[in-house]
Amino acid sequence: MIKKISIRILRLFITLICILLVLLVSINFPVANFSKQTTSEDYSTWMNDSLDNNQPITQVAMLGAHDAFTSQMSIFSPVDEESADSIQTGFTGALIKGFSYRQSKTQVSDVTTLLESGVRYFDIRLTFNENKNEWMTSHTYFASVFSEILSDIDVFLQDHPGEFLILDIQHVNGVDYSDDATFQSIRSLFEDSGVLDYAYSELSKPLSQITVGDVTSNKTQAGVIILSKFEEPDPQFFSYSQSIRSAWANTDSPEALFQFLSDEQALIESGEALTGNQTSEIGIDSRDAFRVLQGVLTMQMSGDGIVKGLLDWSLLSRAKEINSSLIENTDFESWLSAMPIVMVDYSDTNKDEFLDQIMQILITTNENWQ
Repeated sequence: MIKKISIRILRLFITLICILLVLLVSINFPVANFSKQTTSEDYSTWMNDSLDNNQPITQVAMLGAHDAFTSQMSIFSPVDEESADSIQTGFTGALIKGFSYRQSKTQVSDVTTLLESGVRYFDIRLTFNENKNEWMTSHTYFASVFSEILSDIDVFLQDHPGEFLILDIQHVNGVDYSDDATFQSIRSLFEDSGVLDYAYSELSKPLSQITVGDVTSNKTQAGVIILSKFEEPDPQFFSYSQSIRSAWANTDSPEALFQFLSDEQALIESGEALTGNQTSEIGIDSRDAFRVLQGVLTMQMSGDGIVKGLLDWSLLSRAKEINSSLIENTDFESWLSAMPIVMVDYSDTNKDEFLDQIMQILITTNENWQ
């Protein structure tokens, strides 16, 4: 009898172990996106073709890429401990890496493809990779060498007069923004790549008065606006705290996101919403600056949030659904009026013709800007 009970317990134990292993493998299956639906349209010259030289750049409606440069991130990418949560590092991080990776990768295309797809605002996250001695883009895991991205941007700028980009250095992980040496290290990347040659000076005009014609020399060349949180004054790097408002809903609920956007719209239109909301500095009326519509959902580190993350599978899968829902919302036109930069995950997906639809909306909005 005892022997039979022992055998049953052993079988139950083996069964439980097998179930746990299967569950762990399924949770960590690394594929972040099974299909890439693209457009046949080329939006490389949409600004040159449709914008008026007199239009203020803060009023230009454009598509933005959230955590723009994660396309080269893979299941084999090393963890960036400066941007990762503690659970995503060490032994626990190794156990859940496939799941964590799927919740970290936000884009599937390289910078050239994003530019050709019409993206003009880039949310940049950087960390210095000590092992490679390189500044790299990151979002929990290291993705791409930043100098290589800047080189590709420089090629696009050379070939596309009349286009302008907003390069928002949103986060530099693990640094002190008062450190001049760190700023100079990053600045040198822009200078060495040639991108800095296209940067419009913060000293030329107040941001609210800068026009498309100003930043592109009346469409005879390309232009760049670079935003930085570093305290070191440099005329080619606009002060983040005085130049942009980018409020984040931090939710995995579409309904909560849409309500947040309506609330943000009301704050902006009332004049209560100030720039630099992600810094400790007092900003200016955001209506005189860039304003970002953050149309992204974020996995919540809670029981319900993790389960929802598993059901949604990945940020990319979630983005393919929320992007279309965003522009189909009856309030989208009102949100766009208050927040002309539409920043999303998987920004060049054309599932449900999202990319073609959003680009047509943005082009039409800009043509009617007056």
